[in-house]
Amino acid sequence: MGFFGRRGRKGAGAAPAGGAPGGRAVEAPEAVVRMTAEEAERLTRLTQEAYEQGVGHQVLPSRAGAALDAFDRSARHLDELCRATPDEPRLWHMRGALLYARASTRLALGQTEEAVADLGACVDAYGRSALPNAPLLAADALIRRARAYGEAGRPLAALTDVDRAIGAYVAAGAYESPHPLLPDFARVLALASVVQLKVGDVDQALACARQSLARYKDLTRQRGGLGREEAGYMADAAGDTASRLEAARGDWDAALGVDLVVRETAEAGVGGLGRALAREGLHLRLSGRVRQAAPLLARADELEPGAVDREEEAAALPLPPSLADALAAGEELLRERRDAAPSRGELAALREELTGHESYSSSVRVRMGSAFAPKAALLVRAADLLLREGRVAEAWRIALETHLVCDSIVRRAGDAAPDLLPELAGPWGDALEVASRAAVSAGRDSFVTDVAAAAGRLRAMLAEAPDAPGPA
Repeated sequence: MGFFGRRGRKGAGAAPAGGAPGGRAVEAPEAVVRMTAEEAERLTRLTQEAYEQGVGHQVLPSRAGAALDAFDRSARHLDELCRATPDEPRLWHMRGALLYARASTRLALGQTEEAVADLGACVDAYGRSALPNAPLLAADALIRRARAYGEAGRPLAALTDVDRAIGAYVAAGAYESPHPLLPDFARVLALASVVQLKVGDVDQALACARQSLARYKDLTRQRGGLGREEAGYMADAAGDTASRLEAARGDWDAALGVDLVVRETAEAGVGGLGRALAREGLHLRLSGRVRQAAPLLARADELEPGAVDREEEAAALPLPPSLADALAAGEELLRERRDAAPSRGELAALREELTGHESYSSSVRVRMGSAFAPKAALLVRAADLLLREGRVAEAWRIALETHLVCDSIVRRAGDAAPDLLPELAGPWGDALEVASRAAVSAGRDSFVTDVAAAAGRLRAMLAEAPDAPGPA
C-alpha cells in the first residue's frame, strides 16, 4: 500500500511531514517529460521504498540524519514522476505525506524554518490532491506547523493555523461523539491547547484541553481503553494544560481529577511518573490536603529528583491575561477616565459577546460575522488606551485577538471576502499597528516580525480588492 492513503506517523513526538532535495520544499517541476509505464512503475517503487526507509529511521532519534537522507532521496524520485504527470492527484497526495514526514525529522533536528516551509508546502500539496480527506490531512500539517510557530515566538501565525486546523475538523462534524474522526480531533485539540498556552489565550487553552479530555474519555468508554499514542496526547498535552490552568483558577477538584488521569497513564507506562506524582502532590498540598500530598511528593523526589522543585517553579509562573481579563482591565481604566471613549458599557457588552461562552478558536469565538467591523474598531480603541497607560500585555491580547477574528471572518467568507474588506480593513490594520507597538514595548522581536508578516498579508489581500482602504 505504501503511503498512498496513509496519514503518516502521529506519535506524541512526531507527526506527518515531508520534503524536497537540498533542504527546499518539494515543488512539482513545470516541464512535462515523457515516461514509459515501466519507468513510472520503477520510480514509484523507489519513491515508496525511500519514504518507508525514512519512516523506519524516525523510530530512533539517533537515526534522524538517515531519515532525512531517505526522504530527500524519495523526493528526488517523486520529482521525476511529477515531470511526467504534474497534475496527477495521487502524486500530490504522496508529496503531502512525504513533506509531512520530513518536517517531523527536521523538527527533531532543530531545523524549524525548513520544517515550517515543508509543512506549508504539505498543506498546498494536499489541497492540490483534491482528495476527499485532503482538508483533514492539511489540518494535521497545520496543527504541526502551529506548534513550530509557537516555539519560534510567532503567535499570529501559530494561532491562525490552530483556527484553520480546528475548523477543518468541525466542518467534518468531528465534534460529535461517536464519530470516526474523534481520535484525530481529540489529538488536534490537545495540541491546540499547548499552542494556546504557549502564545495564545489561556481561556481558549483550557477550553481546548477540556474538549480534548472529554473526547478521550468518550473514546475510552467506547473502546475500553486508548492506544499508547492517544494516551500520550491525552496526558502530555491536554492533561498537562488542563491541570495547570485548573489549578491556576483554584479549581482543585478539577485539577486533581486531571492529575489522577495523568498519573494512572504514567503508571501504565506512558509519560513520566515522577513528574505526574510531583504535580498531583503539589496540587494536593496547595489545596490544603497536606497529609495526602506527603507520600506522593516523597515518591516523586525518589523517582525523579528535582521534579517537585520544577513543578513548584512552574506553578509560580504568572499567566498572561486572557481576552476577558484584558477587556475587563479596559473597563476598569474607563471607569477611572470618564472622558475616554469607548464607553465602559459598550466594552462590557462586547466582552460578554466575545468571551461569555466557551470557545477554542477564533472562529468559534466570533458570532457576529460581517457586523464585526465597528466592534473591531471599539477593540482597537480599548487596546490603544491600555497601551498608552502602560498595560502592554492587555493591549497585546486585545489587538492580537482582533486580528485573529478579522482573519477568521475573511477566510470563512470565501468568494464574499472582497465585500467584507472595505469596512473591515481599517480597524484590522489599526489592530496590527497597535499589536506592533505592543510587541516593541515588550521587547519581543519575533512578535514584531510576526505582526509585520500579517500586515504584509493584509496588504496583499487589499491589493486584490482595490475598493478597500489600506491599513493605517
